[in-house]
Amino acid sequence: MFLWASALFLFPKGMFLMSHRIHHDLYEGPKRLDDPGSAGTIRVVDDLSVCEIVSAAAETRTLDDPTKPGIRLALRMLTDGGDVNVYAANGLNVALETNAVFADAGDFLELISVTKTKGEPQSAAVYRWQVLDGNIGVTLA
Repeated sequence: MFLWASALFLFPKGMFLMSHRIHHDLYEGPKRLDDPGSAGTIRVVDDLSVCEIVSAAAETRTLDDPTKPGIRLALRMLTDGGDVNVYAANGLNVALETNAVFADAGDFLELISVTKTKGEPQSAAVYRWQVLDGNIGVTLA
C-alpha cells in the first residue's frame, strides 16, 4: 500500500519536472548548422536551427527536404564573396519556387516545414519548406 501511495504522489511531480527540463534542454541545445560550403547540402534535423552562409564566389547550396512538419530554420548570409543560390527541390512557398538567392551580407530567410500536398495522409506526406515573415533581401525564383 505504501509503494502505491508514493507512486501516485510522485507521478505528477515527476511529470512537472520532466516537462520543465525538456524545454530547458531545447532552449540550451545547439542551434547552429555549419555552412556546408559551395555545392554542399544543408541538412536540418532540429527545430530552431540557424545556418550562416559564407561565400567566396558565386556558389550554390541544396536544402534537404524536411522530414516532418513544424521545423523552423533561419538562413543568413554572413559573409558576401558572391551570390549564393539555395535550391529546395519541393519548393519554398505556395508557388513552389525552388531557388532563394542571397546577394548581400545580412540577407535573411526564415522557413518552416509544411506538408507539400494539402489533405495528404500524414504517413504518405512529402514535406517542403515555406517562407515565414522573415525574408530580408532574398530573391525567390
